[in-house]
Amino acid sequence: MKQALNIGLQHASCVDFDGKGVLILGDSGSGKSSLALACISIGARLVGDDYVDLTVDQGAIIAGCPPNIAGLIEVAKVGVLNCDYINSTKLALAIDISQAEVARMPPQRHIALQECDIPLIYGANIPYLHSVALQFVTAGRADV
Repeated sequence: MKQALNIGLQHASCVDFDGKGVLILGDSGSGKSSLALACISIGARLVGDDYVDLTVDQGAIIAGCPPNIAGLIEVAKVGVLNCDYINSTKLALAIDISQAEVARMPPQRHIALQECDIPLIYGANIPYLHSVALQFVTAGRADV
């Protein structure tokens, strides 16, 4: 199953685990920044919060941060915090936190930008989703 992304500015957040980017998609108020902050708490670095710029380079989807929000993350009921960040990352995973998975063992899903695609997880209501993201980009999904 494939969904599609668009080139350019996207309403999403993005973090990087050692060169492997995780694009966090979702409706406004769905928890994109909260998931990004949870990932940061286990070693990720922020790429962009709330908006990222998507491009394709040498067969990979690249997420970059718009300069006006670099190093900033919005935390509900706290405010905007400064954050360690990097300018861009090669995406390895997308998580849509507005979509709930219904299958216990779901099919492999992908999201595409031009000729490139990356795995997609429906993440609503998955506990410890930040740990799932880290494990996925570190070791991948088993084909069983």
